[in-house]
Amino acid sequence: MLYLSKISYAAYSAVFFVLLTSGAFSGQKSSDIPLKAFAQLKITSNMKLSPDGTHMAYSMVHKGREVVIIKPLGKGKAVAVPAADNAETKWFRWANKDRLVVSYAFTSKRRTVTTRETRLYGVDRDGKNFVNLIRSKRRLQAQFQDNVIDWLEDDPDHILVVLDSDLNSEDEVRRVNVKSGSYQDIIKGKRGIQNYRTDQQHKVRMAWGYQQATFINKYKSPITNKWKSIEKTSWGDKGFSLITFTEDPRIAYAGGNNEHGRRAVFKINLETEEILGPVFSHEKVDFDYIVNHPVTGKPAGVQFTLDKPETIYFDKKLQSIQMTVDRALPDTVNEIVSIQPEKKLYLIYAESDREPGVYYLLDMMSKKLNFLSETLPGIRPENMSPVKAVSYISRDDVRIPGYLTLPKGKDSKNLPAVILVHGGPHARYTQMFDYTVQFLTSRGYAVLQPNFRGSEGFGNRFENAGRHQWGGVMQDDLTDGTKWLIEQGIADPDRICIVGASYGGYAAAMGLIKTPDLFKCGISVSGVLNIPSLISSKKKYIGGKSWSKEYGLEGEDPETVSPYHRVDDINTPILIVHAKDDHIVLYKQATGIVKKLKKLKKDVTFVTMKDGDHYLDTEASRITELTAMEKFLKKHIGN
Repeated sequence: MLYLSKISYAAYSAVFFVLLTSGAFSGQKSSDIPLKAFAQLKITSNMKLSPDGTHMAYSMVHKGREVVIIKPLGKGKAVAVPAADNAETKWFRWANKDRLVVSYAFTSKRRTVTTRETRLYGVDRDGKNFVNLIRSKRRLQAQFQDNVIDWLEDDPDHILVVLDSDLNSEDEVRRVNVKSGSYQDIIKGKRGIQNYRTDQQHKVRMAWGYQQATFINKYKSPITNKWKSIEKTSWGDKGFSLITFTEDPRIAYAGGNNEHGRRAVFKINLETEEILGPVFSHEKVDFDYIVNHPVTGKPAGVQFTLDKPETIYFDKKLQSIQMTVDRALPDTVNEIVSIQPEKKLYLIYAESDREPGVYYLLDMMSKKLNFLSETLPGIRPENMSPVKAVSYISRDDVRIPGYLTLPKGKDSKNLPAVILVHGGPHARYTQMFDYTVQFLTSRGYAVLQPNFRGSEGFGNRFENAGRHQWGGVMQDDLTDGTKWLIEQGIADPDRICIVGASYGGYAAAMGLIKTPDLFKCGISVSGVLNIPSLISSKKKYIGGKSWSKEYGLEGEDPETVSPYHRVDDINTPILIVHAKDDHIVLYKQATGIVKKLKKLKKDVTFVTMKDGDHYLDTEASRITELTAMEKFLKKHIGN
C-alpha cells in the first residue's frame, strides 16, 4: 500500500534560483568536510522545463527523501507534490504543459516474496487534481504500474502504459488519460510478453519477455502486420538486437558488433533484412544508448562513455547547442535536459569527476547562460580529488581499465587504500563524481575502482568473460588490481581494505576468503553473501530461472564460492551493512551469515540500515553506511 501525505513548501521557498556557491566552504580542507555533506541527497535534481517554458519541476529533499516541487519560472508560488510516506519518488515527467506524471517506488510483499512496487500519479502544475492514474478492479494490484512506453507527443492528454493488471504475467498496453486515469486497452496481453515498444507513429512494434526460462523477442511487420521472432531473422542470428525505429517503421535502429567487437548502432531494413550503417561505431567502447530529443521524443543521437559520457547528435541543431554549451563550460560534461524551442530556452546539467552537479538555463535569445542551482551544498570541486583513468595487466595478459583517486594534500606513496568494487556485476565505473569515492579520499584513503571482466561497455567479449565467474576471473581481476596498486608504491600492503555494494559486497567477502593475506579487512554493503539463497529467491520472479543461471562459478557447485558456506575461511575483520527493506538482496542474507560468523567467534561488525533499500536512496541509509565505514576503516587500516 502506498501512503501519501501533504507537505509544506515553506521549507523550500528560498532555495531555488539562489546562488549556493558562495564562500561558506571555500578554502576548506577536504578532511574537514562533514560526513553529512557526502551522504546528503541532491537538494535539487531531475530539473525539467514544462513544454511551454513557464514552469520548472524538480526534486528536493524533505525529511531525507526526495519530493517533487513545481515552480513558475517568473513570479508565482511554488507547490509541493504530495510525498509518499513509505516510498521514494522514482521519476517524474511533464505529460503536457499543465500536467505532471509522477512515479513512486516502495518495497512490499506478495505472499512470501519480497517485491519492489511502483505506482503512477498525475498532478496539475498548481498541485491540484492529484490522481492515481492506474485503475484496478482487483484488491491485489499490478506490481509495476509506471512502465510508460510512449508519451504520445501528438496526443498530450494520454500516455501508453504497460502493466499486468490481471496478474497472469501477460502484460497489456493501456492508453491512459493523464487527468482522470480512464483508459482503453490497446493490447490485451500476449503469452510470455512483459514489455513493448512503439514506433514513431505510436504503433506497438516490438514485444519481449520471458515464458518460464525462455526469452521471447518479436517485432511486428509494418507491411504484413504480423509478429515475427527476431531469432528467426538473418540479422538476429548474427547477434543484432532492435533498439527503436526511424521515421520509417520499416527501418529500425539496432545494436550489433562492429569489426572491433564493440556494440555499435546500425540501421536495419526489417522487410529486406538488409543491415544498413553503422550509424555510430567506436573502436574502444560500446554505445550506451540512443538519446531521444527532449521535445519530440524521437531518436536524436547516441551516448557513449570512454571515461566520461559523450553525446553525438544526429540532430544538427542540438549538436550546435551542445558545442556552444561545451565551449562555455569546458571543465564539465554537459547534458541538454529540456528545451523550450519557441523561447529558445535550454536547461543544462553539468557534472565532472569533482563537480557533483550544477544546473544552468541557456537563453539563446539573450545569449546568456544563467546559473540555477548546485546539487550538493558543501561539496566544492576545488576540495575534491581528481579521478584518474588507469589500467593494469591481469595474470592472463588482459588489460583491465579502472580509476584511481588519491587524497588531496597527501604524499601519493604508501597510503591506506580501498579497492572499491561495483555492483551488477554487469555494470561499470566511469570518471564522474561518486560520493563514496570522494568521501573515502577526503578521509585519507587511496581508492582504486577496477572495471574487471564482466563490466559492461568494453565489448561483448570482455563482458561475457565475467559471466558465471563469481569467485573466478572477476575476483582474480580485483586481486591483480590490488597487487598492481602495491607494485606502484601507492598502497601500503599492510593497509588495504576491499569494499563493495551488491555484487561488490559479494566480491569483498570473497576477497577475504580467496586472498586472506592481501586484505586487512572487508566491507560488504547490501552484498550477496549466500549464492544458493539468491538463486532460489530470484527463481520466484519472471525471467529469474534464466538470468539466475549466471550466478556462481562455472563448473563448480554454488556453495564453493558462496561466503555463507565458506565462513570457516573468513579470518579477517568484516563489516556487513544491509538494508532491512532490500528487495534485491534480502536482509536475511546478512543476518544469516552474521549469525554463523558470531557463532564461530569471527571478527564481524553488523550494521542495519533501517531507512532505505538496496540502492541507498535515502539520506539516513547513506549516513548509516558512511558512518559505519569510516569507523571500521579507521580501526583496521587507519587513515
